[in-house]
Amino acid sequence: MLYVFHGTDIQKSVTKAHTLIDSLRTKRPDATFVTVEAKDWSPSVIEEHIGGQGLFSNKYIVFLDRVSEHADAQDMLTEYIPALKESTNIFIVLENKTPAELKKKFEAHADKVVVTDEPAKAGWGNSGEFNVFALADAVGERNSFKAWSVYREAIGAGLEVESIIGTLFWQVKSMILALNGKSAADTGLTPFVYSKAKKACGNYSRDELYALLENLILIYHDSHRGLVDGELAVEQVCLGLKKGE
Repeated sequence: MLYVFHGTDIQKSVTKAHTLIDSLRTKRPDATFVTVEAKDWSPSVIEEHIGGQGLFSNKYIVFLDRVSEHADAQDMLTEYIPALKESTNIFIVLENKTPAELKKKFEAHADKVVVTDEPAKAGWGNSGEFNVFALADAVGERNSFKAWSVYREAIGAGLEVESIIGTLFWQVKSMILALNGKSAADTGLTPFVYSKAKKACGNYSRDELYALLENLILIYHDSHRGLVDGELAVEQVCLGLKKGE
């Protein structure tokens, strides 16, 4: 039998794996429990437990604790998965973020697969690339903490301040167009962008939107001239989004 726990939330995976192990050991007190870590990895260790039996029992419960972290283990583990499934012994596999091929093999053969991925952070898509439009959305929502948090993530991800200013400029300009236009056709915006921008307009007064647009233009040009620190200036914009400020 084969049970698999994997995902980016490793602490949750550890908790769930050990809950199962404790339950199995309670149900089968005569079974021999074995832990195999990456440092213990070798094909012979796995092969021994696939077909073997405990010295004083009829079963092994084998916990493979992140063995794919061993340089040689990942490819070999993929090959062994069908045999782990068919073994009369019980294998519990714990892994962190799992490569696609290994994940596919787990899903095809395991008796149970539990995925414990952490929720994606704002701005981070499934591709692993940062989506700066999450910052634009936070500005539209006038959520200063979210805007600041996503902005710091964007900087940490290596996005250029100029690119970020361009995205914020586009967002505020879209809101102004939506404020002044009666329909998407009037503004030249797509219906989806128009709808979002129109809703976001309710979080700002007309004067605030124009002031924000002017400030972004000023930051862009002054940072080029070396008159201001562009990164710090945009951060201050994010922190100053609270209503009434």
